[in-house]
Amino acid sequence: MSHIKKQQGLSLVELMIAIVLGLILVAGVIELFVNNRQVYRVQDAQSRLQENGRYAIKILSQSIERAGYLGCATRSALNINNMLNTPNAYLWDITTPIEGQEATGADAWTPAKDASITNPVSGSDILTIRTIEPPELRVVSHPTTSPPGSADITVNSGHGLETGDIVLAHDCVAGAVFEITSAATADGILKHEQGGGTANTPGNTTAALGYDFGAGWVNKISTNSFFISNNPNNVPSLYRKTANDPVVELVEGIESIQLRYGVDTTGNGSTDTYQTANQVGNWNSVVSVRISLVMVSVENNLTVDGSQSYILEGVNVDPGDRRLRRVFTRTVTLRNRVS
Repeated sequence: MSHIKKQQGLSLVELMIAIVLGLILVAGVIELFVNNRQVYRVQDAQSRLQENGRYAIKILSQSIERAGYLGCATRSALNINNMLNTPNAYLWDITTPIEGQEATGADAWTPAKDASITNPVSGSDILTIRTIEPPELRVVSHPTTSPPGSADITVNSGHGLETGDIVLAHDCVAGAVFEITSAATADGILKHEQGGGTANTPGNTTAALGYDFGAGWVNKISTNSFFISNNPNNVPSLYRKTANDPVVELVEGIESIQLRYGVDTTGNGSTDTYQTANQVGNWNSVVSVRISLVMVSVENNLTVDGSQSYILEGVNVDPGDRRLRRVFTRTVTLRNRVS
């Protein structure tokens, strides 16, 4: 009679084989997880680049399209009187709808950047757009006086304007830029007396605006400068500076903005040549802007085979890191500067 010997356990060899097979299985699972995690990081970064790039292009395009809009006075811009003590100051020169600075070196721009633009990153251009803000406030009363336009302007109550605001009074014939020296919200009276002014506002050379705007409108002037700066997390972002207001971060993950200006050299309202800001001789001849944005991922170590190069304005750029980048380009027409 034979006896079947029951298994009493595992041999050392069997145990070692089982451990090796388990380690191989665990390694495979870990590698699969790591690969899936990396794919997710790359896809998420690409989605953010796409979304932020489109949004930034939209913001810049809408602002450029409104450049030089002066309400009913848009087509009669040559008849605008600037009554400010510093009419050609960067923040108030409303008859120059667009202006820019070309990055020409380390912390250097040509023409020189205005003092209101602080901490822009080197190598990135600066763009300034001038226009008027909504709403258009209908003039209720502006009595005829001598000298013309020296009377107070009355608009509807609750207008939202404040003392020190720089505004444009306009109709389809003429316009006048002035500082509000007193804004009574209850009765809608806007005073524009001679003098005034503060550390941030220029004041008026005279109370006479040179024209009576009894059938016109009043709008606040808006000067918006766009540039790239590092946010508190040290991520390069698109910022906007409006007049003397604090800067506002618009979109993060924008490493550089490069601009080319379409210049009309023949006076027919069409672009004849594209120039950098330091080449533009007359900003009122600019009729379009070509924007190139270099979007960059916030996270590093996303590319597999080293640095990801890209082409910017015909030049191949190797950034030397492993972040994702994408260039967004669009050409925008200044609607108020073409026929």
